[in-house]
Amino acid sequence: MKRLIALALLASALTTQADPIGDATKKYFSDTFARLGEVAAQKPTVKTFRKIMKPCAEATDGFFGGTFIDTDYTIRQVYKKRNFLARGFSLRKVKQLKTFWAQMDTNPAPQLSEPGHSLTQPIHLIALRYPVITDGKLESVVSMMIRTGAFLEASGLDQCKAWKIICQGVEAESKGKLSDNPREVKLALPSTEWVIQYDR
Repeated sequence: MKRLIALALLASALTTQADPIGDATKKYFSDTFARLGEVAAQKPTVKTFRKIMKPCAEATDGFFGGTFIDTDYTIRQVYKKRNFLARGFSLRKVKQLKTFWAQMDTNPAPQLSEPGHSLTQPIHLIALRYPVITDGKLESVVSMMIRTGAFLEASGLDQCKAWKIICQGVEAESKGKLSDNPREVKLALPSTEWVIQYDR
């Protein structure tokens, strides 16, 4: 699974020439998914999730939190004990995730959500999800959230005058006002297409 993700990310640029922002984005998520994949490969349970997740959390710059999710997409365990109130929350209630859960039901595979924040989630976060599969059957899902700022630094977008991230055709995050002719890179990331426009 990890090898397939790496190959997919390396082959995902739809532009015809190399792009530093696109290359850095692919590398960032390839590395991050590899760590989360190691967690999934160990088939964590409610009792073992925190211990198994710890190396991934400590190695991921900008790590915000992690969750262990059952096949009904209910959070059963959290990495940080302070987030205990999230246990028992049904993620099926989050309408923005409806498409992702439908994909996980029919074709369990790693997923990347667009950068996002809201009144109820003021911190800018990106979510990654990785299925735990046994004999071809979905057993659970491990997920982690990273601060969007960590991705911006890793990709180099934080050094740009202006940028915009478009996910599935909808603007997700932006900074500044782009010129009439910004640079653009299209990326096919796990379950998600991103278009990044930016001016240096």
